[in-house]
Amino acid sequence: MRNTTSKAVCRILLGAVLAAPTWGYAADWQITGLVREEVAGRDGNMTNATNQQGNHFNGVAVPNDGLGPFLAPGLSPATLTRPASLHENNTWNLISTRFEVNVDGKLSDTLAVHIKLRGYSDLVGDVDDAFKDVNLFEQQFRDSHGGTVTELAGKQWTLDLPAAYLDYNNGPLWLRLGNQQIAWGDAIFFRVLDVPNGLDLRRHSILDVAAEEYSDLRVSSPSLRGSYRFAGDWSVEGFTELFQPTILPSANSPYNTIPAQFNIEQQAGYEAVKNKWNFGGRLLGKIGEVGVQLMATHRRNPDGVFRWTDSKAGVLSGTPYAAGTGGGVYSAAEWFQYAGLAGLDGAGGLAASLNEFPATRGLGSAAVASACGAKVSPTKQISFPTKASATCVLDTFFDPVAGFGNLVGVLARDYPQENVFGFGANYIIEGKADSILDQLVTRFELSYTPNKKFTNPTLSSDYVVRNETQFAFILEKNQKFSSTFPATYIVAQWLHKDQSDLFGRYLGGLGGQNAFGSPRGESAFNAAALAIQQPSPTLAFRTDLTLLTDFRGGWLIQPGVKWHPSKTLQFDLYANKLLSRNPNGDFTQNLMSANEVFFRGTIYF
Repeated sequence: MRNTTSKAVCRILLGAVLAAPTWGYAADWQITGLVREEVAGRDGNMTNATNQQGNHFNGVAVPNDGLGPFLAPGLSPATLTRPASLHENNTWNLISTRFEVNVDGKLSDTLAVHIKLRGYSDLVGDVDDAFKDVNLFEQQFRDSHGGTVTELAGKQWTLDLPAAYLDYNNGPLWLRLGNQQIAWGDAIFFRVLDVPNGLDLRRHSILDVAAEEYSDLRVSSPSLRGSYRFAGDWSVEGFTELFQPTILPSANSPYNTIPAQFNIEQQAGYEAVKNKWNFGGRLLGKIGEVGVQLMATHRRNPDGVFRWTDSKAGVLSGTPYAAGTGGGVYSAAEWFQYAGLAGLDGAGGLAASLNEFPATRGLGSAAVASACGAKVSPTKQISFPTKASATCVLDTFFDPVAGFGNLVGVLARDYPQENVFGFGANYIIEGKADSILDQLVTRFELSYTPNKKFTNPTLSSDYVVRNETQFAFILEKNQKFSSTFPATYIVAQWLHKDQSDLFGRYLGGLGGQNAFGSPRGESAFNAAALAIQQPSPTLAFRTDLTLLTDFRGGWLIQPGVKWHPSKTLQFDLYANKLLSRNPNGDFTQNLMSANEVFFRGTIYF
């Protein structure tokens, strides 16, 4: 019933878009849009290691050294091997078609409407065998399979209304009601004050043109937003919105960053919060020549946190594992290497998966652990003091004869509530005419989240709770270097976070060793970004360069050029170059397969 209702709503809204000009006077309406083709070709020979197709252990034989104590008489230790047939090298990351129709209309002197209809398809699975039959867009937590309440989705396509709202303007009062994005903050890459909406990472992850910030990524939501101006330079703004989660790339898709040896069960976590509302407000004004803002938001964390959960799968029902899927973990060596890649504690994660699920005791996990040299308390709590003890238990479980064969770990995704408080300030420096300081815009953004919950590196349901502070310092300038060329636009930024990295991963889980052991953790996350844009004298071309580094050896370098030969045509050519110098410790580690060149051709109407 709900699936039928969702489709009916989308059909009604689509009809509303097409019929919109009949609502008022024709002269008060405008219809615009675009059709875009975009392709991204992989640059280099590194496949996505978080996917089954690019797993480091495909076709690699790993001796099952830990199984010895449990061998039947006359049975030799097994050699555990992921099938070589799982490996696929891909050439393409993205082959997409997009269309957008924007309808803007004026209903009265105070009331206006804006509607955007967006259709998107990605046929990379039809062209590149590495992604054949991979689900790119469908979501399990909605009957419509869409990522939002206004989206329909199939494996290769989406149709949605990212914007459908009414604007009311009457003097100092402004209200916006309907499906919308709420964009706060001015930092690119860094979402210090930009907290109302989650992100949709299915299309091109964070690797679109950096200058577009997150305009195509923010997950829109049914919302009421409004502001009121008073005392000249001051205004107060508030919003309430239906909670919408960040939408993750699917397992085995081109831009996936979560190891595919995990199955993420999202239905229960979303059902628990699907009718919850976020709300927040901010005060903006000027004190002398300094612009200031104060912000407070109460929300469900759209990125979510993860924990082990009951697989409800066959003989391993009641445990967080499913057996014999063909796509799980095959060996202890794979287990520990991918724990480090995912920012997890390999030994602690194994212990938590056994200790927090009583059903594992019925499988003899305590006896196996004890025989392997693990510590087992009187209450059957297990810990692993050595690599050998953990390896022994893992290889016992992975053995296809004495154990269960390959195992998939099953995770739940929860959305804890939190309060985010923020402060911002900006000041324009008045310097000598045409100097680098003249009209230099300086901005500072800070947010504080008390008792924020993070995924425990062991994947325990006992989440890590920390007070998190993050801030960004931003310099922005249009600088004239030549009498021939227009001014160069330059933005430089610095970000500091004390508990998580660029993607919100808890720092205590980073820096894990591939072989064994708890991650070393990181004390703080610092990153810098630089963006430069230079238009040509005729404005037909614009060259871009964007740099992002996290000071630990992770780099994203994005050069590009835009060509606008006419009002209706635009061609973009960009490259994403990623470098990782600190395995399991920098932000680019899980994105290395996205070294690519991408091209866009757009027709505007």
